[in-house]
Amino acid sequence: MSTRFNKQTWDEHEAYRAKKGITGCIYGNRQMIQDRIPLHSLIFVVEMNNTLNRIEGIGLIRNTVCTDKYYKIYDNGDFNRYTYKGKYRLDREQIQKYNPTILKVLDNILFKGKTHSKRLPGISLIPEKLVQHEICEGMDLKREIESAFIDEFKERLGEGEEKI
Repeated sequence: MSTRFNKQTWDEHEAYRAKKGITGCIYGNRQMIQDRIPLHSLIFVVEMNNTLNRIEGIGLIRNTVCTDKYYKIYDNGDFNRYTYKGKYRLDREQIQKYNPTILKVLDNILFKGKTHSKRLPGISLIPEKLVQHEICEGMDLKREIESAFIDEFKERLGEGEEKI
């Protein structure tokens, strides 16, 4: 799945994470995640910066709306309507270190060509045809992202935290 930011919303998002000491991920949206995604399922969310046309990171959330409080992430309250949080997030540099091809593929399929995903609303499913795009050259993108998370967070996972 993917979510989009412009310069302003990305800056607000990063400022909120820094102010609240959030090392994982948090996403505010106008709408809930699509009904066809099972509730409480784990979801990788690719963070798209539409101003720079690049991936900023990937977060791991559960498809569960946070109802414990109101999260004022963005100045535009419409973007704070539904909030999703997760304990795990890889920024661009961490992904680059693990497997730079992931970024190359995601930057290409999400930002370029007639099938780009720059205008989709909220947290949206990345179409399967893009995940199977020829630029992937047979790479299982989902498995590579999952492996990057497991590799990066294996110590935390080994200490009894929730499994990926």
